[in-house]
Parts: sequence; structure tokens; C-alpha cells
Amino acid sequence: MRIVVTGMGIVSPIGSSIDQFWNAAINGNNGIGPIQCFDASNNRSRIAGEIKNFDPKSFLSNKQIEQTDRFTQLAMHAANQAIADAGGLEYYKPRRLAVSVGSGMGGFATFESSAERKLNNRSIPPFTVPRTMANSAAAWIATIHGLKGANLTCSTACSSGGNAIGMGLDLLRTGKADAVITGGAEACVLPLTIAGFEALYALSTGYNNDPQHASRPFAKGRDGFVMGEGAGILVLEREDSAKQRGAKIYAQLAGYGCACDAGHIVAPDMDGQVAAMDAAIQDAEITPERVDYINAHATSTPLGDVIETKAIKQLFGKHAKEIIISATKSMIGHTIGASAAIGSIAAIMSLQTGMIHPTINLDEADSECDLNYAPNIALTKPLNTALCNAFGFGGNNVSLVFSTPII
Repeated sequence: MRIVVTGMGIVSPIGSSIDQFWNAAINGNNGIGPIQCFDASNNRSRIAGEIKNFDPKSFLSNKQIEQTDRFTQLAMHAANQAIADAGGLEYYKPRRLAVSVGSGMGGFATFESSAERKLNNRSIPPFTVPRTMANSAAAWIATIHGLKGANLTCSTACSSGGNAIGMGLDLLRTGKADAVITGGAEACVLPLTIAGFEALYALSTGYNNDPQHASRPFAKGRDGFVMGEGAGILVLEREDSAKQRGAKIYAQLAGYGCACDAGHIVAPDMDGQVAAMDAAIQDAEITPERVDYINAHATSTPLGDVIETKAIKQLFGKHAKEIIISATKSMIGHTIGASAAIGSIAAIMSLQTGMIHPTINLDEADSECDLNYAPNIALTKPLNTALCNAFGFGGNNVSLVFSTPII
């Protein structure tokens, strides 16, 4: 049974449609700048990948806006695009339509603002709890579109979107759904989250006056990740059903692998990353030599990029030098729970177009990062198989395998 992608939607710092995002990515456009949504002048990290000109009033009523956190609004906008791109889902019975969405932080903007109001003895909004819930994005997508099947939420830090997509794959393979709307969303460019990641020394602090060069995966002199926000949503179906209803098929979702380090709560582990990639490749029933491209997790942290490079080299051996790798986060920052979904869209578009977006800001690579990261300029190469990596706090490692559709 082959599972295919028939619809995609995105909201990102470099574009709020698939065409906008992909054109910007291929051209190496940078969506990182000074934080605008709050006064960050006293922060050590004062930059982020924020979404510009996002207006929920363009698709939500005032009442719906009042009842939803920003991360939910981003997810809904991406889901609206993906379902429309798939040609609608009226072909299926509502009870056979599932939702599986990932988010690392959930409605943290609502939590933070309501906590501040409470501490100042002010009343909190009546929808504080449902806005804060991590499952509110999935629930609202289902409510707006009448999707009455399984409704799942995955929260595994930075791998949330990847695991949510894998859960969607499992729902289809086990016959528990006929189509799944899946992906990830995050909106945590916020005072508390920025301060929290600063306390972990995880964020870039040396490029506040030069934000365009702050996110620099695999590059010499990188000093941490840049916070980003966004959402990516895919529509998954069985191939036979998709063909019967005349849907466009972007790619096959061929494999899903996940593994826990069971080691350190925040430090990456090479063995866990190797295990996740290997499991995804085995699940896809291919050999490692079949992989042409990797959309890397590559957050731009000094340790993380080296560990991922070593993991790729350990698993793929000599073939690692033949694989083209690129880091979407170089342009949009780290969108936490949305990152794997956005990376998956980039991987799928590479399969579709034969174009690989660059890893920008890679003028001089770290001496321990010695693979082909498509530095600064997009590459053209026909691709058959792409891997998307997502590695998160808690030792959560996820890999997804996408392949060109079989005609």
C-alpha cells in the first residue's frame, strides 16, 4: 500500500503559500530580522524569523480569532491551503478523515499573556484554556472542515511535526483513516520562550546587528539557532484512492522512523539520529544508497550540526559524499514543532522540481562539517528519494522518506 501527498499548505517567514515559499527558498531569501512582536531590547538574542503581514481576519471571524492562539491560526491557514490544493476531500466520508498535528509549545502565547494578566490581578480571557491546549490546532482544523475521524496531537519538541506526519502514515496503513491532514505549527517568538532558550545558551546572540547572517547551519562561527514561527500541512491519502478521485500526487511518503536517545534531555546523540534515519529507510524498503537528498535538521548550533553530519556519515558511509544536503532553517530560523513539516514540503518540492534550495550563509564550513550542503546557490539535479530529519529535546529523533510518485 502506497501513501501519497496530494495537498500542501504553508505559512513561513519567507512566504505564506507554497509558490511564495518555494520561489523564496530557491533564491535563498532570508526571513530573519529584528524581533517586532515585542520589545526585545533587553534580550541577549533580539532576532527571529517572524511571519510578516499575517492577517487572521482574512479567513477567520472575529469570534474565531478571539478563541484561537496564533499557532492555531497559522495551522488553520496552512490546512485551508492544503485541503484546497488537494481538490477538497468530499470524496471521503467525514468519519474517515483524520487530523494529526504536531506542536512543541502549543498555545504558549496565550499562556504567557494570561499568566502575566493573572500576576497583575487582571481578569484572564474566558478562552485561555482552549487557546492554550496543544490539541487546539488539530481540533479547530477538524471543526472548520468537518473532519470527524481520529484527531491527534503530537508534542515531541522539535520533532513534533515529523512524528505527527508519521502518525498520519500509520493511520492510513492500518486502515483507521482514508485521508489525513497532518503537519506542524508553532508560534513562540515570545518573551518567555526567548528568555528560556537564552538561559540554555541555545540561541544566536552574536548577530543582533546582522540578523541576515545569524542562522548559519554548518558554517564556521555559528553560535546558536534563531527562533522562527510557521506552519506546514500535508494531505495524505492512499495512492489508489487518490488516483480514483483524480488528485494530483506530489510524492510518496515511503518511510517513517523514530528513535529516542534515552540519554540527555537537551544534548543531541549521534546513535539516536542514525537509528531514526535507518528505521525510516528500512520502513521505505530501500537501501541507503537510494537517498539523493537530505533536508537536514541543521539548527545552526555548534554541537548539533556536527552531530548530524557525523550521523549521516556513519549511516551512509561513502555514499554520504554523494548526497546533497540543505538546511531550510538557514532562511527561516528554527520553527520548533513546525520544522519537520516545513522541511518535508521543501523536500517534496525538490522531488517535484529537481531544484534543491541552498543553505545560505555558508561561506566557510566548519572543519567537522565536510559534506555537500548546497552552499548559497540552488542546485539542479533530478531526485528520486529524499530524507527529512527532525531531532528534538527529550532525545526525540524522527526521519521521513519521500520518493517521486510512481506513474
